[in-house]
Amino acid sequence: MKVQIIYSSLTGCTKKVADAIFNGIDVEEKTIHNLKDGTPVLDGDIILLGYWGISGNPNDDMKAFMQTIKGKAVGIFCTLGYYADSAHARQTVEAGLNLVKENNAVIGSFVCNGAVSQTLIDDQGKGGNPIPTEQKELRWEMIKNHPTAAECALAAERFHERIRLYIRCKELHIDFISVL
Repeated sequence: MKVQIIYSSLTGCTKKVADAIFNGIDVEEKTIHNLKDGTPVLDGDIILLGYWGISGNPNDDMKAFMQTIKGKAVGIFCTLGYYADSAHARQTVEAGLNLVKENNAVIGSFVCNGAVSQTLIDDQGKGGNPIPTEQKELRWEMIKNHPTAAECALAAERFHERIRLYIRCKELHIDFISVL
């Protein structure tokens, strides 16, 4: 089985998670592709899609790409400049899942903190953007080094296990039931 990891990264955080997953999955054939390098040919059996969250959604390029995927086993991972255990994070990963779940089997998802884009920070208080609160600035400081090695390892472990399960189901001629 071939696994394709396709990601979009603004600050390098999603790339870091994508690289960790790529290095942590044990399959014979795997590829990794940055969506900014163009649209890849979808020839994998399992497609892992990574994006950075914006306003509770996948970034626009990944969102458009996700809507084209049909008939695959799909996993979703994302990074965002907010708390990974928040309602906002759940909304951000759910928005991606909602784009693929009708036409694909979902093998799993993962969301973690990512550093906030410096451009976004610099734009605070300008052009109608709100002036940042002290709490927001403290959060940005706290998550500036995310994703951590532990978060990357957990993402790799999650998808390694789910890929093995999917492959084993196929070997035993058992229907894989989407996690949704």
